[in-house]
Amino acid sequence: MFEDRLKFCGKVHAETLSMCEGENLNPVGVEGPLVSKIPVVLAEKDIQIDIEASIELKEKFFEIKRIKKDIFLTQCKLLPTAGRRDPVTGRLISGKLFIEGFVLKNIEFATADCSRDHVVSGDIKHTTARIPFRCVTEVFFVTQPQVTRRINSVETNFFCEREQDCKHCKDEEIGRDFCETDREETVFFDEKPFCELVSARFIEADINREPEFKDGTKVFEKLVEKLVVFLTVKVLQKQQVRVR
Repeated sequence: MFEDRLKFCGKVHAETLSMCEGENLNPVGVEGPLVSKIPVVLAEKDIQIDIEASIELKEKFFEIKRIKKDIFLTQCKLLPTAGRRDPVTGRLISGKLFIEGFVLKNIEFATADCSRDHVVSGDIKHTTARIPFRCVTEVFFVTQPQVTRRINSVETNFFCEREQDCKHCKDEEIGRDFCETDREETVFFDEKPFCELVSARFIEADINREPEFKDGTKVFEKLVEKLVVFLTVKVLQKQQVRVR
């Protein structure tokens, strides 16, 4: 049984799928003009992020075979009022965008387990590392963000007459009633701007560090990476738009 298993090379099962017939439908929508609440592009920017990282692998490696990278954003926060305003109209021109995330880097490398007679043999292994980054950049608006300030509290004071209104307070003066004050305050809740990650381009240099000799073969323990990331980010906000 064990010998039969050693001779087994694998197995393939495949089938051809038939066509499923159906009917194409025309989507039905509301005819305009109308008012809709949809995501609106506030800004779009190419951002350059420069990173230097040192990665120490679990074991010594002979050479790097392949590197695969992905990028993830854990924070993309717009402060729309932290930028510039038009000196004439007072409209917002730009805002500050705070970005935080990491590059997920998968490294495939070859080990040098055996080295003799001008031949190096080993295993292909891998290490996956998170390389964090954070920065802040200024974005210029192509569409004005909807930002409504809180209206300050309006306070109403009442007149106090000694013989009538203020008996319950035992006041002896005629003037402001300190027992009662009415206030009015208005708070607006705007849609929070959010980000979309459009594209990322990586340019890197990987430098092998701390070499050693193992059975006459040079191996390394640490990898130093100099990485430039070109990131394209789109900033949006849900707004009411009149569609004609």
